[in-house]
Order: sequence, then structure tokens, then C-alpha cells
Amino acid sequence: MSKINFLSIVLMTALLSSCGFHAPYKNTSIINASIISNANNAFTTELKKHFNQEATQSLTIQIGNEVQKKQTSSYKSDGKASSYTLNLSVPIKVFNNDNKLLLSKNLNASIHLSKMSATQADRLQIEENYEQLRNTIIKKLLRRLSKLNEN
Repeated sequence: MSKINFLSIVLMTALLSSCGFHAPYKNTSIINASIISNANNAFTTELKKHFNQEATQSLTIQIGNEVQKKQTSSYKSDGKASSYTLNLSVPIKVFNNDNKLLLSKNLNASIHLSKMSATQADRLQIEENYEQLRNTIIKKLLRRLSKLNEN
């Protein structure tokens, strides 16, 4: 390999790692858990899709109701809101097979939306962003569950 190719590879690697680029999270360990929550919980429905139903259930997860908060960040000159900060919080408790508490935490995620008006499209964008926040929290939880499952 020539020096120019080698230097270009090193430079590209340095640039990609400095900007926060990383490979997508893949759940390499086999996790399955019994989930305790309300029947209408959207977080629970989405979380169940990420579990391997054929694996043995080694953990019990108790999921509380998710709390959605929409805070106005800025206003237009006419007094209408122009940007929002969306926050999503989900209380989680994880138990092992012996009913020992392994994790008790409120997992949070937030996002800032700008240039908003009071249209139907904006409401749909807000709902899509809550789904994105839900997926962010699920990724955080899966990382912690894989670490707990290793122990």
C-alpha cells in the first residue's frame, strides 16, 4: 500500500472519529425479559420488538408511564411559539430472576425543534420526534441490559 493511500485512510479515520461517527448499535448478546407495564404503553410495545423471544427470560423489567414534556423555547414577534424543546422520560426498574433490584432509573432524552407554527404538519413532526426520543431511550436501555446480562 502506498504512503498516500495509508495517509488518506488515517486522515479519514481521524475525521470520522472526531465528529462523533460510530457504527450503529447492534445488540450482540441475546436478551429476553419479562416486561411489566400498562397495556397502552407505547414504549413497552416498541421495546418488545428488540427482544429475542426464543431466549430464556433472565430479567424482569418494570416500566412506568412515559412522561412527555413540550417546553416553548422561543417566541415570534406576534407572541406565538416558534421553537420547542421536547423531553421524554421513562421510569425503569430491572430485576433479576431472584427479584433483586439491579437498576432503578428514569431514562431521559430530549430534542430541540425550531421554526414551528401551529399546523397539523408540526403536530405530526412533534409525534415523530417523540418516537425518535423513545427509540433513543430504548437504545440506552438495551446497552445497560446487555451489560447487566453479561454479569
